[in-house]
Amino acid sequence: MTELLGCKYPIIQGAYGHFGTSAIAAPVSEAGGCGIITAGALKTPEGLRADIRRAREMTDKPFAVNITMITRVMELAPQFLDVVIEERVPVLFTAAYRAEHLGKRAKEAGLKWIHKVATIKHALAAERQGADAVVLVGLEGAGFKSAVQVPTLIGITTLAKQIKVPLIAAGGIGDARGFLGALGMGAEGIYLGTRFMATKECPITDRAKQLMVNGDPMDPKFRDRALAPPRPEALARIQAQRDSIPTGEWLASLEKAMVSGSGGDVEMGSDAGELVGAGHPSLAVGVIDSVPTCKELIDGIVAEAEELLRRSGPLARILASN
Repeated sequence: MTELLGCKYPIIQGAYGHFGTSAIAAPVSEAGGCGIITAGALKTPEGLRADIRRAREMTDKPFAVNITMITRVMELAPQFLDVVIEERVPVLFTAAYRAEHLGKRAKEAGLKWIHKVATIKHALAAERQGADAVVLVGLEGAGFKSAVQVPTLIGITTLAKQIKVPLIAAGGIGDARGFLGALGMGAEGIYLGTRFMATKECPITDRAKQLMVNGDPMDPKFRDRALAPPRPEALARIQAQRDSIPTGEWLASLEKAMVSGSGGDVEMGSDAGELVGAGHPSLAVGVIDSVPTCKELIDGIVAEAEELLRRSGPLARILASN
């Protein structure tokens, strides 16, 4: 994974639809991870180009660009990709709907293409379509949900036996134990969304970051949003409308159902604005206890993982006994 991405550690920053700019991507890459600029957060191809150049002023390390195939981005996706290719960004991430046409163009231009999915079925489809690697998001993660999504533990261990391209684990991971667990399950890297939001460089409010530090994964506003897939009856109703309403309107309804899930009616209370602005944090809030810099976070994860393997913890004891 480090060879594929050109980074020191197989630790990847998640894509953020509203604030995924060079402000967070460059520090992550500079610290040895893989930072991602989200095209949709820049709104226009010109904005994306300017932010890519801004990131290169901040770091000489490689970073990636993400294009999430949702309604507000789809129309501009080919133009966003033009910018990625012209600016020679080495890695393209895509997510949500099928993005084979973007991936093919990226690969023809000499870029690497990685697709993010929520189900084993779609991960295998992305592999067949030519993706160089796949991110599988477990139910514990945030963002789009599938009615057949499974928890990270089951998804990664099951898919690792079937897929041949490198597999990246996402969903509820945020510390050294999660890092080692993902590698042990068969992943070759980890994708951290919520954990990188609670860093000093992330351009969200300090209050949102503190809500994550104080967050309890058993709190309904975190637990119910994460663990509830879309309601089958809601999806069936939307699917039945596919040919009777404009495509854009239909996709917008589908996306709303996939993001909200059964947790869509969870009462956010006075924290609603901060949590929505932060993209609805995942269950990784359970392992967030501070707001470090990106470098402090990455260095800490790596150092603790090495400590657990070499000197303490059950893995070290098992290795020592053998």
